[in-house]
This record gives sequence, structure tokens and C-alpha cells, in this order.
Amino acid sequence: WGFDHPSFMFRLKEFGDLFPFALGGYNPGWNAGTEHFVGVTSGAHGFGMLILPLLKIWDPHVFYGAALIFWFVFAFPWLGVAAVRSAGVGRAGALCAGLLMCGASREMFIWMWHFGTVGAMTSAMMALPVVALGYRLAVLRRGSWGTALALALSAWLMCLWTPGVFIGAGLALGWLWSFRSWSWRTNRWLIGAGVLALALLSPWFWTTWFPCRNVVDYVGTAMAHPGWDVMALAGARRLGVDFQEWHPVLLFLGLLGALFVAPRGLRRWMLPVFLVLGAIAGWSREWKPLSQLDRMAIPMAVAAVLPAAALCGRLLGGATVPRGRRRAWLWAVAQGIVLATLLMGFRSVRTHYANHGAAPVRMLSPEMREWVEWIRAEVPAEGRLGFAGRAVHFYGGGNIAYLPVLAGREMMADDYYGFPRGTIEYNYPPAAYRKEIDSYLFFSRAYGITHWVASMPDALEFLASHPERFERVRSMRMIGRNIDVYRVKDLGPVSRFWEGAGRVEARENRIEVFPADPSAERVVIRYNWRDGLVCRTPGASIEPFPVDENLRFIAVHPGGNEKVRIGYRPHGAPVKPNFDGTFHH
Repeated sequence: WGFDHPSFMFRLKEFGDLFPFALGGYNPGWNAGTEHFVGVTSGAHGFGMLILPLLKIWDPHVFYGAALIFWFVFAFPWLGVAAVRSAGVGRAGALCAGLLMCGASREMFIWMWHFGTVGAMTSAMMALPVVALGYRLAVLRRGSWGTALALALSAWLMCLWTPGVFIGAGLALGWLWSFRSWSWRTNRWLIGAGVLALALLSPWFWTTWFPCRNVVDYVGTAMAHPGWDVMALAGARRLGVDFQEWHPVLLFLGLLGALFVAPRGLRRWMLPVFLVLGAIAGWSREWKPLSQLDRMAIPMAVAAVLPAAALCGRLLGGATVPRGRRRAWLWAVAQGIVLATLLMGFRSVRTHYANHGAAPVRMLSPEMREWVEWIRAEVPAEGRLGFAGRAVHFYGGGNIAYLPVLAGREMMADDYYGFPRGTIEYNYPPAAYRKEIDSYLFFSRAYGITHWVASMPDALEFLASHPERFERVRSMRMIGRNIDVYRVKDLGPVSRFWEGAGRVEARENRIEVFPADPSAERVVIRYNWRDGLVCRTPGASIEPFPVDENLRFIAVHPGGNEKVRIGYRPHGAPVKPNFDGTFHH
């Protein structure tokens, strides 16, 4: 439940419910209907592909922790073993690659284990299969359609976190540098793999370029930067810090070994990858500080597993010992150092997974479990729970994005998952409704918010200062902060209908309206109108209904139908912002 893990589970939930028919869309679980496509740009779909059968059976929280352990402790390392073996490395070197994949860099545990950005780390883990399989085809000139298919699928999963394309760019340069070893037979399989990977990626690229354009524009924002000398020094220092987080075997045998003692073909294949990823990891923050591309040092470490494994295989795999007593002694010392460093690295990895490292994971607390049950019992099924002020990580230590799945209730908040600073208000309700009690109550009644919860002093003070309108019904303490829940008084009957009556069943990209009177001219449901909404029931129609100068609900003309189905169709334009100009959320 720490930091972004709930957000990531929420994106996995959306992916499992929608794929293969959509990659995002209209989600009624938050804010009475929002457009969500961030699962595409966050890389969540890469890990979602790996666990898709489970997502079709259970909600993510049922198996999420076990899936993380399975893939990062067992499956990715053994996938690395197989990939390195395909690149011509012996058994001993391949097994060393598997050990190194368990913890190529301590930063992996910061981002995956502690913060929960599992999509980016899944992309990083796929860097080794892509590098190794590409090396097999382009340099060793081995393999055929099976290798090409495995390479295409690996590249597809790697690039589902969009910055994974930089790894592919580095390999493309390595392929150009290796032009002397080109052959028509291997190049056709390599090009075929690239074409297939691009074809598989095309729906994600389309979504990134159109509905998710606001995210791309945000991370691509340039900032004022200092002079070249200062930038060069800052980037070099940052890259040096990244190298300190690498497994020492990867730093010395993987990076330096690839540059100086690896075979020429491997050296030419790896050097462009290291240059591209190293430049991005070290200096991207100077140019695009909001992109967080400095974490590209992690896939760089994973890519270094291939040359490190090749050299480990030479040292430990029964290679001929150099002649002469001095050389044999140095060889034995090198073997001992490599073995000792591998074992020490394995111990450090175990420390992180035992949750004793510097970046521990936070579990769902008993207080949160109790509160989830309270929400189920006290918030009406057709009511909504609102989060006043900021939410951040105060509710159990993680973002609250996944809370509607656990509690089975729709909710409303500003920062329910990790929205970048400056793109939203980090306050709720919106400014037009939170400053005066009358507008606050209008907003509550318009959306059917039966309860407000607050943890910030200003939001708590506002709710407590109007006891005639709000009744405090629960107090609790989480992460050293007092949290109060207030019930809205005199709200009247709770219904999903602003006009008319009936029943509504809402889920991702699908709202089913059952009007009590199918012959009625119009009913209005308390869900936000968005431009991608379409009516899928013949004879019925939908249109926006202005509630006030800002809010627009969905008006439904049943046309005599007992059930009206509303769907959502993404369109080739960026998602429009909120009425207040912030990210639509």
C-alpha cells in the first residue's frame, strides 16, 4: 500500500477490465466519470500483460504481492538466464546473469519495491532479453523466426513503458556499427522483429500521442538551465551516483569489461547502448527535469548483465587457465573476487526483499482495513465519499486510487493518484465550490456525496466550523495524522439520478441506465459528460446537461427502452482539461 502501489494496482484493474478492447477510457469509479489513459504512459500495461489471465479472474490486490515476488525474484532472472544462453554464454555465466538480475541496481528496489513504479521496472527487466536476442541475430548471426519472434515480443514489452524506446535506439546504433557482420539472412529476421514490435506497439503509441498528449507535453517541458560547464559537472556527478547503486560485478565486468576486454563484436554491440542510456540517465534532468528519465540508469545496469555474464562465464565456467604461476594466481584471485561479490550482492538483495533495506515497502495497515469495512457499511451504495483538501499519502501511506475497488464505493478527490505537482490544485472540492458553505453543499448534493473525509488542517477546520451542515461520524489516526469523517446532513434521498428515477450500473467504458419510466422524455444521471461518450442503444440518445456554469451531467432520452447502454470511444485529440484548466481527472 506504499506510495504508488495503489495507483499501479488501479491501473492494472483498468487494464484487466478493458483489454483487448481498449487501452483506457471513461472510469466512473472516481469523480463521477473521468478519462484515464495514464496506464499507457506509466508502463503499467507491460506488467499487466504478464499477469493478464489473473487479472481476468481476480482483482489485483488478491495476488499483486505474490506476482511481484514471482516475476522479480524468479521469472525475470530465469528469463535472463535463457536470454544470455541464447547469446552464446555458457551455463556458469548464464547462472551468474540470473543472480545479477535479482538486483542489478539498488535503485530497482527504490522504484519498484518502495515507490511502486512497477511498469518502468518491468521495462528495465526486459532490456536483457532484447539486448541478448538482438546480439544473437545481429552479431552472432544465429537464430531464425523463433529468435525474431522472441525478440519482437521482448521489445514490445520493454517499450510499453515509452522510454524503453531509448534502449532500442542504442541497439540500432550498435547494429549500424556492426555493419561488417551483416548478412541478408540475419538482417531479415532482425528487421522482421522490429516491424512486428512496432505493429504491436502502434495502439499504445497512438494513445500516447493523442489522448495522453497532456502527459507527454508535461514531461517534455523544458526549464531554464545553467551554463554548459555546470550542466556537464552535475550530469557527471549524477551518473556517478547511479553507478554506486549498481551491483559491483556489473560495474566492473559489465560496464568496464564491455569497454575494454569483451570480444569486439560484443563491445560494438554494447557501447552505443551504454552511451545513449548513460547520457539520458546523467543529463536528462538538465534538459527535461520533469521527465524522470534519470532512472534509465536501471535498464543500463540490466543491459550490462550480458557482458558481465560473458566474462563471468570465462572466469568461472572452466575456461583455460593462463599459463604461468603468476597468471594462474591472478586468475584464481579474480575468480574468488567474482564469487565473493556475487554472494555479497545476493545477501544485499535478500535484505531488501526481507524489508530491512533502506527502501522498505509499506503494507495495507489494520487501520486501513478497518476503515474500508466502515465505508462499505456506512456509505450508501448510491452515495459517494469525498476527500476534502489534499489526500497525498496520508491514508495509510499510499495513494487512494485503489480504495474504490476495496470498498466498493465511488469516490471523489483531487489527487487520488500521483498527479504531477502543478497540474492539479491538490485541494478539493474545486476552488469554485470550496470557499463558501452554500457552494460546498451544492457540489455535495449535485454529486450525491454523502460523506467527506479530511486530513489537512484547513479542510478539517472548514468541516468542523459548520456543525449544522456536517456531522462528525468517525475519527482515526494514520501515519501520525488525525483524520475525521463527516456526514452531510439533510442531503435527502440518495440516488444516481439528478432528474428522474431508476437504476444505474456503471463500470469502465460502460454505463447501463434502467429508467423507472422508459417512456419519460429525459432522465439525467449524476455522471460527468465527456466528448467520447456514445449511446449504444438504438432509439435512445444522450447529450450533455448543464447543471451550472461548470458541471455537465449526462442526459439520457430512453426512447421507450428499458435499458440504455452508454459506451466510450477514444478520439484522436488530447483529453480536455477540467473546467478550471487543470488535468482532467
